[in-house]
This record gives sequence, structure tokens and C-alpha cells, in this order.
Amino acid sequence: MRLKALITLLLFLISAAPAAAAPLAAAAAWAGSIISASGAAAVLIKAALTIAINVGLGLLEQARARKAARKQQRGGVTLSIQVGDTIPRSYLLGTRATAGRRVYIGSWGKAGKTPNAYVTDVIELSCLPSNAGPHGLNAVWIGDKKCKVLWDQPHEDGRGYPVEEYREDGKDYLWVKYLDGSQTAVDPFLLTTFQDDSDRPFKSTMIGRGCQVVILTARYNQDLFPQGLPQGLYQPEPMRVYDLREDSTNGGSGSQRWNSPSTWAPSDNLAVLIYNVIRGIYYDGRWVHGGRNFAAHRLPASAWIAAANEADRRLSGRKQFRGGLEVFVDEEGLDTIEDLRLGCAGRLAEVGGMIKLLVGAPAAAVYSFTDEEIVVSSDQDYQPFPSVSGTHNTIAAVYPEPKQRWADKDAPERSLPSLVARDGGQKLSIPVRFDAVPFFEQIQSLTKTMLDEEQRWRVHEFVLPPSAAALEPNDVVAWSSERNFYSNKKFLVCRVVRLRGCLQRIQLKEIDPSDYDPPDIILPPVTGWLGPRPLQPQQMTGWMAEPAVIKDADGVSRRAAIRIGCDTDLDDVARVRVQVRLKASGDLVFDSDSRTYDEPYAWLLSGSWCLPVTAFLVRGKYIPQTRRKTAWSGWIDVTTADVRFSERDIYTDGMLEDIQDFVEDATDWLREGSRDLIDEVHAIARLVIEQDTQNYTDKKEMQRELVSKTDQITASYKEAIVAATGPGSALVQRMETAEINIGKRATVSAVDALTLRTKATEDGLTSFSGQLTEFKTELGKKASASALNALTNTVTQQGDKITLQGTSITSIRNDLKGKASTESVSVLDGRIDTIDGQIKAVSDALISVTAASGGKVAAANFRMRSSAGPTGFAARIGLEARAGGAGAWRAAGIYLDVPENTTKPTRVVIRADQFVVTDASGTVKNPFVFSGGEARLNVANIGTVNSGQINSLNGKMKINLNAGTITIYN
Repeated sequence: MRLKALITLLLFLISAAPAAAAPLAAAAAWAGSIISASGAAAVLIKAALTIAINVGLGLLEQARARKAARKQQRGGVTLSIQVGDTIPRSYLLGTRATAGRRVYIGSWGKAGKTPNAYVTDVIELSCLPSNAGPHGLNAVWIGDKKCKVLWDQPHEDGRGYPVEEYREDGKDYLWVKYLDGSQTAVDPFLLTTFQDDSDRPFKSTMIGRGCQVVILTARYNQDLFPQGLPQGLYQPEPMRVYDLREDSTNGGSGSQRWNSPSTWAPSDNLAVLIYNVIRGIYYDGRWVHGGRNFAAHRLPASAWIAAANEADRRLSGRKQFRGGLEVFVDEEGLDTIEDLRLGCAGRLAEVGGMIKLLVGAPAAAVYSFTDEEIVVSSDQDYQPFPSVSGTHNTIAAVYPEPKQRWADKDAPERSLPSLVARDGGQKLSIPVRFDAVPFFEQIQSLTKTMLDEEQRWRVHEFVLPPSAAALEPNDVVAWSSERNFYSNKKFLVCRVVRLRGCLQRIQLKEIDPSDYDPPDIILPPVTGWLGPRPLQPQQMTGWMAEPAVIKDADGVSRRAAIRIGCDTDLDDVARVRVQVRLKASGDLVFDSDSRTYDEPYAWLLSGSWCLPVTAFLVRGKYIPQTRRKTAWSGWIDVTTADVRFSERDIYTDGMLEDIQDFVEDATDWLREGSRDLIDEVHAIARLVIEQDTQNYTDKKEMQRELVSKTDQITASYKEAIVAATGPGSALVQRMETAEINIGKRATVSAVDALTLRTKATEDGLTSFSGQLTEFKTELGKKASASALNALTNTVTQQGDKITLQGTSITSIRNDLKGKASTESVSVLDGRIDTIDGQIKAVSDALISVTAASGGKVAAANFRMRSSAGPTGFAARIGLEARAGGAGAWRAAGIYLDVPENTTKPTRVVIRADQFVVTDASGTVKNPFVFSGGEARLNVANIGTVNSGQINSLNGKMKINLNAGTITIYN
């Protein structure tokens, strides 16, 4: 009867031609019709397959026959994406994962960015819908790891949802989008992105109606995707199928209806899936796979509801028989049924054109008999033992393991020591493949049942009387036999043949309900990494960070710095990447991998970001020569040294030294130079009264003198006039002196002199003329006062050398011996020198006043000088006020300088502790003040500012112009 049942079912299945595959290139076909009919199938091949499947009576025998029949067919989960026009369409039944079939792929980029930074892969998972919604993927594997899709974070452009495992440093590199088959319009993201592609434009007709589709978009990242586009594996929500238990019009209770797929629900119940395949898989009224136009009454509701309930029966918290398949539409429907049936230990039977399914353990006995009721006039057959080739004591099962990316997994080998001992210690193993069961508990229960049932060898065949007319295949009977020593022993009806006279020829196989009990111990699967084992990231070792300073060639600390270091002499390390953050704000101020890993394995970090006396956090990691992973060190606290900007940072090289030299030179010129000029002019003025007349050969002299004396007081007047000539020389001098002497108490004197002197030689001439008036009063050794006014003019010619000089001096001196003194001097001096045709002219003007008392001196000098000559033109003005004594001096000065060397700058140098500029109103409100090394200005209108950093006075804002950052603090 079993053979007849399957042949009957087969006839229904072969009447339906398999659906054809849609070519990848035929986008319109993918967008529109899902199925197309092909020619009739080979009936003989199917019949032969059916007979092969039904050779055995036990579950293990059927599995072995199934294995032999499927040697040339597909097996296992589709783990790699399918590409090509010859790949047939497929759909997913129950719980199943697949890599899918590529229907489109293209690269793209954002406007103005890298043109091929992104690639989008459009993958068809199933040619039938799940209607599970946009979040209908229960699991996603990318590469060899199970990933988490962030369904609550859709991308704004519609590309999909980010994958958490491919998010690095807050940036996403992979997105997944799922279409559940209910779409009625083209995906807007695909249309917008690829509609203008010149090679493969994505058209508005490319909808994928009824198809479950994954849109996988990846952004270029060689570290995350070293092998290129990632390979995905996807497990959607189980497809909606019809469950007659939920149909109140078909023996069940509920709103589901066969002709209304919108009422169906997702299911991975193997009995329910078998029912749907037998009746046929349709989409939108069009047949896709399995049975075709198979009437519902041919599948009795009572039997199928019982089978579905048995499959859902709870065992240790799990449903007893679940599963799923990826069904290719070019496969025979019977092959799909057999895969599903094997997963639920099911038995199909045909009774009067009706197809019934028995799942799991047979029910209670429906018929009892004894030896007396067997018709002895008919042949009887008894098979107490199988052949050696049909004896097995071990089962090795293979199944798809979801925890191992749905790869084939060997289940724990099922064997009993007692059976192995029975067979002489030899393991008689048989492999079994469970393509439709991805649950290890269910696999171990099935192998236990198969192995236990395999040991029920007794098979009887005989004829029973009309009382057994109601027996059907898969019924259970109880037989009591003295001849066989049976006492109410249970047998399964395998075949029933109707004979004349209402006799029944039946074939029985012994059973034991305990064979269907789950094993006492279920071992969890031992899963491991499927792909290459990833290396653990290399840790940063020996990491150190400490404050340091950078010094210049003179050993002066110029910059705050951070010294970092790490372990030495490591393999496969090219560079060291370093990050520095401000501890106060967390701002990243330095990030670079430019540190080459080499001796001494320590480096200095500095720059505009490296502020003095500031707390930073520093971390590092190795950058290898290969692409292996490395890990960051922990953050290390570092507070930089107090190294501020100095004058060496503000001024160019040599500028300060040059200014210092100038100030020293100008100060010396104004102080010592002024004293030298005064002394020189004094000396020249003395020449008016200090003349040597001995070398003149002819000398004429006229004198007059008048003296009055009373006691210790003397008053005198003297006048002398001299005219003298000599060889090439002439002199004219007039001198008047007047003096009063009051003993030792005081002397008052006056001198008035006029002198003309000329001397000529063969190659030269010297001429001097001058006038001097001097008054002097001396009070013994206590005090003195003098006033001097003198004019002189000197001309000297010696060959081609000519010197012209004129001087004027006015000097007033007061001296309180050892206590105080004053001096006021005004000097004018001009000189022209001609040498070898070169002329140099120098003019000086000086006003100098000095007052001293009690060891302290106050002086003020104002000097001007201008010069013109063959080396250039120069002018200088100096003004200084100076006071102090005993090594403690204070001074303020202004220097204006135009140097002869045109490569040097003209200068105005102000030397003071505080420099203030204010307006003419007399109200000091917004002055410019330079004091204490800082310039202070309340109001400014500035065109161009060159600066390194601008800080607010309250510390709330910092503009780092060098780093290009603006920081605002709360």
C-alpha cells in the first residue's frame, strides 16, 4: 500500500511542470512574471525514483534509499551567492538561510566625492514573499560572523540600516535593506542611484514583485573588507503558509483560507510544509512548484491536523519537528516532500486515493488479533533478520548548523555499545543527511529514533479476515501469538492489499513506542570559527608619556613638549600612531602616525596645540607593515612644563641682538659720546687763550695792567695784545682778564679773549680763529661756579686733504665741593673732511644738563647728529633722562636712527619701564600702554592682524589661529 500511495501522489506531482529560472540579465522578467511553464517531466524517471524511495519499511531504510537517489542533486544550504542565467529560481520554506541569487550590482559615489566609494548588491533570497515587513530578517551573517542590524537607525537616503559590526569610530561602512516581496513599486534608492548608469541602468519596471530581496550596500574599507565585497547569508522570517488547523472550513478553527493567502501565517511546522507542497505552491494564483490542483479532500483533515499537532508537540521546551528548505523550482516536488518527511520521522500513506501523514510515534493500536484469526490458507512470509548489509549499529548524521553560519555540521555519532558488541565489536555505520532540519536537539532525537527502530527487525506478511477491512497503512495493531511468543505486541501496518472476500493481505513491522522518546542526554553542538581564525589585535606595550621641553642651540628652553615611548625591537611595526586630547574638554588636538618605529623608540611631540602648564591625555598604537589589527593603549595623563613664549619667539634671528647692540651704541653715543664731544669742544675753546708765541721771529706786544690792593683784598685788570709773524705763520691775539681776590675766602675772575692764528707750509695751511668769554667764582675749597661761552673756527689744508670745523659751546657749572654739583652745556659742532676727492660732513648738536647730590646723579642729554659721506647718509637723535648712583640707575630714552647701511632698518627705539600714548584731550581714558613686557590697548581699529593665538580676558574663548580652531568653554 505504501508503494501505491507514493505512486498516487507522484502522479499528482508529475502533472505539474517545474518553474523555469529567470535569467539574471532579464531584468524585465525579474520585475514582472515569476514563473513560466516548461515541458512535461520524465514520468519513467519519477516512477523509478518513487519505487527506489519506497524499498525500505523503516525510517533508516528510507533515509538510505533517499541518500542513494539524491547523489546527483543539490544538498545543504546555499552559502555562496549564486550568479548566472542558468541558476534556477528558488523559494524558502520554513526556517532557512541562503546567500541568495544576485540580480544586480553597481558601484557609485556621492557628488563631489570618490566616484566608486560605494557598491550596492541586489540579492534575491526567494521568488516568493514573506510579507514580514522591512525588518523581516531574523538573522544576518556577513562573512563569517553573525551581525546585528540596527533597525532603528535607517539611513536618510534609503540605502538601508547600518550593521553594528561594521561601524568604526562612529562611521558606518555597511547597510542592509530587506524587501519582503510585498513591494509594488521600484525601490527609490536603487532607481535614484543607478537609473543613469550607462552600462546597467536600473529601470522603474524592475520591481521584483513577490520576491524577497536584500539590498546590501558597502563603503570602501580595505581593513573591513580585505577580500572585496562582503559575502552575506540571510535568514528571513518563515514564509506564510496555509495551516488547515486554522481553517474552520477544513476541519480546523480559525480564519485561514486556502484561496486567501493574506490570511496565512509564517510557519516552520514540517507537517504543515509538507501539506502545502503536496497541494501546490502558488503566487498570485499562478502555480510555482509542488502539486498542482490537488484537491483538499484528498488530504484528510483529521490525519493532517493530527500530524501538525504532533509536530508542534512540546518536548523539553521545544517544538518536536520544525525545519525548512530552500527549494529550487527545477527540483521534483517529491524530493522536497521527502526532505521534509525525513525531518519529522514521517510516513506517507495512500488510502482510497487519500494521502495521509503519520508524524513521530504511531498512535495506539486500532486492531487486535491472535494466531487463530490469520487465514492459514494464504501464503505467509516472515523476515526475522535483515541481511548483513542491512544491519547498522551506528548513525552519523549531517545537518545545517545555524550557529556555524548554516554550514554542514556532523551531529554527535549515535551508537550503542551493546549493539556494537552484538556485531562483534565492529561499527556498522550509515550516514544520514538532514537537509531540512537545522536544530541539533531534533537531529539527535531523530538519530536515536532511527537507530532504535532499526533494531525492530521482525517483518510479517499474511492475510487477515474481513474484520481487518478497516486497516490502513500507518495503523498500529496488537498481536498475541503463542507461536511467536508475542503478548499484545505492537506492529505497524506497512502495506494493505485488498483481496476477494474482503480479505486483507497486510505487511507488519514491529514497533516500540519508546523508540520515539527523545534521548536522555542531548549534547549541544561544538561550533568553531568557519573562516580564517582572526589574530587578536596587538596591544600597545611599554607605552609611556611624560612632560619634556625643547631647547635651542644655546640650551634655552623654548617649547613645552611631550615625550612618548614604547617597547623596542618589535616585529612587523612600521610606525606609531599617537593621539592627544585636552583633558579639560576632550578635544582631539593631535592625531598622527608619522612617527617611524626606529631607535631610540622615543619621540617628542610639540606644536601650537602643546600649551604650557596644560593637562593632556595621550595614547598610542602600533601601525604594522601588514594589515593586521592593533589596539590603542590606555590614556596617560601628562601636564606640560611651564615654558612660555620668549623674545626669541617674537623676534627674528639676530633682531634682539641687533637692537641690543644699537641701544648700547646709541646709549654710549648719547652718554660717553656727549661727554667726549663736550671735552673736545672745551679743549678747542682753550686754544683761544693758550698760544705759544716763541716760534715767531717778529713779535709785537702791547699790555696794560691796573691793580688795587687793600689788606687781604686785591682787584686787578690786565689787557694784552699780541701781533706776531714768522716763517709762514702769523698770530693776532687780544686778551683781557679781571680778577678779585678776597684772601682765602673767594676769587672772582673773568676772561675775554680773541685769537687769530695762521700757519702756511709748502703743501698746506692751518687757520684757527676763536673767541672766548669765561666767568669763574671760587669760594675757597668749598664751592665754585663758572660760565663759559666760546666760538671757534678751524681750517686745515694738507695737500688734497681739507678739514673745516666750527664749534660753539656754552657751559655753566656749579660745584658745592663733595656735596652737590650742576652742569648745563650746549654744544654746536660742524666738520667737513675732504680726502682723495671724498667728502664727509658731520654735524652735531648737544644739550646736556646734570645735577648731583648726596651720591645720586640726575642727567638729561639731547643730542642730534647728521652725517653725509661716501659710505652713505645717516642721522641720529638721542634723548635720555637718567638718574641713580652706586650701580643702581634708572633711565628712559628715545632714539631715532637712520643708519648709513641701507639694508638695516630705520628705528625709533623707546627705552622705558612704561610707554603710554594718549590723545590730545588731556583725559587719559583709552591710552596705549606698554608695561611689564605687555602691550595694553582698550580700543583698537586694526586692518590686518598676524597672530598665533587670541584668548579672551575671562578665559571663556580661545582662537588658535595656527591650528585653525575656536574653543569655547562653559
